[in-house]
Amino acid sequence: MNKLSMLTLAGAASLTYAWAQEKPVVEEKSQPVIPERLLDESHMKEELGVNEFTAPSIKKIFEDLEGLPPIPEETAIRKRPDKLPVDRSSLALEMGFLMADGFIIVQCGKMNEVRPIALDLSRYAKAMGAGERVNRHAASLLKNAEDGDLTNFKNNLALTQNDVEQELASLRDPDMAHLIALGGWIRALDAATAALDKKFSPDQAKVVFQPDVPEYFVEILGGLEPEMQQRRDIQGIRKLLERIQAQMTLSPETPEPTEETIKKLRETAVSLVKTALGGFSA
Repeated sequence: MNKLSMLTLAGAASLTYAWAQEKPVVEEKSQPVIPERLLDESHMKEELGVNEFTAPSIKKIFEDLEGLPPIPEETAIRKRPDKLPVDRSSLALEMGFLMADGFIIVQCGKMNEVRPIALDLSRYAKAMGAGERVNRHAASLLKNAEDGDLTNFKNNLALTQNDVEQELASLRDPDMAHLIALGGWIRALDAATAALDKKFSPDQAKVVFQPDVPEYFVEILGGLEPEMQQRRDIQGIRKLLERIQAQMTLSPETPEPTEETIKKLRETAVSLVKTALGGFSA
């Protein structure tokens, strides 16, 4: 082999090595790490795993919030829009809100709200191309509510989210999966801050102060496709999430949540709900 050929091979090898070294950094940037406590058991199974379509489990989000004071009536029962949103991002966010509504009604014992939520889930899922999968769960949710089987009701809601994720994976649409999870988390934060604002407890409030969750969603929104990035509400959501991340970050000077910090967090959560749903919710 002549000297020129050896130099060419060496250069190619160097480029290949450099690419191999840089590639993990690119992948890490494009897919933020989900806080492990928010991964559902099904995500740990070999056939599903954790991939670009995997999003935080709404069921796990609500498990984090168990043991909080009662959710006020005006927050527990949410007015939902009569018409489906016209854009994909609003459709996905509202779907996440709906799933979270299911967990809230169980927590509050408002089981008469199950039927309208199940019907709305079917409508939204059909608009997203996952209607057939979700319809099976809607029937189970109604049966669980009728039997008072709250454990299986929560499990069926989690399975609904997983099935929608799988359908979106077949459509190669990870952005929608992440926005569904974001909608669920925003609705959970709305309920949690309302409960703590009504009846404050420092120990109970600690579970809400998880700045890694809004940080995760800020990164997710930063990686949305350009069409979604240009939407005013998406940029507004990012700014509010960054504010929430700062408000959730405790310091040596303030090592525990206070009534004042909860009130500020509550105000931002209300603004976030309005921004996420474009005025659909109060």
